[in-house]
Amino acid sequence: MTRTDRILASAEQFCREQGVRMTPQRKQVMSLLLAQPGPQSAYQLLDQFKSRYQSNAQPPTIYRALDFLIQQGLAHRLSSTNQYLACGHITCHHGHKGTVFLLCGDCGGVQETPLADAVVSELEQTLDTLGFHIQQEPLLEVHGRCAQCVAS
Repeated sequence: MTRTDRILASAEQFCREQGVRMTPQRKQVMSLLLAQPGPQSAYQLLDQFKSRYQSNAQPPTIYRALDFLIQQGLAHRLSSTNQYLACGHITCHHGHKGTVFLLCGDCGGVQETPLADAVVSELEQTLDTLGFHIQQEPLLEVHGRCAQCVAS
């Protein structure tokens, strides 16, 4: 069983446990996300989906699948670049309260790391004093240069 197969099986199991269905199209889009080393735009995914699965697919096919995957925590949308990527912690069986994405401006690489629980708690307390409540896990995007680009 390949790494992608293991992740897809874990994602399907997670969906069953949540009482939602991982349809063939959702699984195919998830597979495309997993096949790429970095984030992809919806239209890049659509082009890949057309060439690999369904030549007459339209944008709503991809957007609906992406919306589902994001709602289930299986994929993320990077707001600053309007791109999507599979969650790097799908097979991890412990919860995360938030995620930080480190986006390299030189090579375009993206690294995903959990946000420390203490940071999320501090953020929640600060926002609570303002009367603002977080509805979903916070996703932070930090732009800079990765270690490889800094070293070269």
